[in-house]
Amino acid sequence: MNEIYVPSDRDALTATLVELAQRGARFCCTGGETELGLGNLGVPVDAVVRTTGLQRVLEYAPEDQTITVEAGMTFAALDEILASNRQMLPLDVGVRERATIGGAIATNAFGARRHRYGSLKDMLLGIEIVRPDGIRARGGGRVVKNVAGFDLPKLMVGGLGTLGAILSVTLRVYPLPAASAGIVVRGVRRERDMLDPLARAFLQERLEPTVLAVQHNDGDERTTVLFSGDPHAVEAQCERALALALTCAEEAHMATPVDCAEFWAAETAVRCGGAWRTRTLVRPTAVERARTFPFVWNGAHRASIYPTLGIFFASGSDDERSTSDVAATIATTRRELGGELIFHAMPERWRAAVDAWGPPPADLPIMQALKTAFDPATRCNPGRFVGGL
Repeated sequence: MNEIYVPSDRDALTATLVELAQRGARFCCTGGETELGLGNLGVPVDAVVRTTGLQRVLEYAPEDQTITVEAGMTFAALDEILASNRQMLPLDVGVRERATIGGAIATNAFGARRHRYGSLKDMLLGIEIVRPDGIRARGGGRVVKNVAGFDLPKLMVGGLGTLGAILSVTLRVYPLPAASAGIVVRGVRRERDMLDPLARAFLQERLEPTVLAVQHNDGDERTTVLFSGDPHAVEAQCERALALALTCAEEAHMATPVDCAEFWAAETAVRCGGAWRTRTLVRPTAVERARTFPFVWNGAHRASIYPTLGIFFASGSDDERSTSDVAATIATTRRELGGELIFHAMPERWRAAVDAWGPPPADLPIMQALKTAFDPATRCNPGRFVGGL
């Protein structure tokens, strides 16, 4: 049975990793444990270190739009703190009450607002970690600047906790918008090997939506477009977007509060439900072709596409096919897709035959060298990441 550690602060977490290093124990770090299905089974560990005790605000400068918090702070708690100064962190995760800042960095979490605000790498200014040997390291700062050596903040994004434990992070935050509104579109007339027609029209008209997402929910497909910012600009962009939508779709209307609530509920559901969950990345012009592949869109109970980014999220149920048949279908999809297909969750019976990440990338030797530099004894969350790292 794994030993469970729940350090109460950064010093206690550091001391825990020092102790584990002295014993040569393998370990992994967890936060709200909303993405435990991401990655492969890996090598069994001796200890689990939970960061949920690290929930303090270390520094907050509203006038600079920066905040430094410990890695175990949840998104819901951060939302409450920032709202007092009409600010926000526009990063979408599945369950804000459980998902932690450190966990989001380790898994490179993002959602529909990436269309407007970018990814975590755009919001992360600085980071403090504990290496697997128990030594602390810092990277970045309170402002964007050039760095020498490893760009530690970006290096930790999406690393699945294989390079060390995150102690604290400095984030760029944004003003809460004065107004938000949008449209809902159904029956978009699509063309193969072309950018989504609605997205193409918006780009040509230089509209700047905060969200542009196509959702599939058990047979119902709709596109939701949301704008935020100055009330007059939001109103003008919504009117123009509605007119454009009616030129390339069967039906469009202004989004009601119910429409918006349903949109965000569906975004949460596709990330939290289903026996399997995937994330796919293709070229934006290849989105229509990608919709025909299993585990990308075809066969999913729920799916969401961000067409201007070429990103899909999908979820579905297990079926009666043998594991070998499922593995063969996934291998064919990956070979023919022309993109990247990652499993965030899958039935346990698939894991022996399906690699969550797919074929190793060409830069795997560089990733292996970084792993060796940070964790030469391969003690930190071993085996779960790309290429068995």
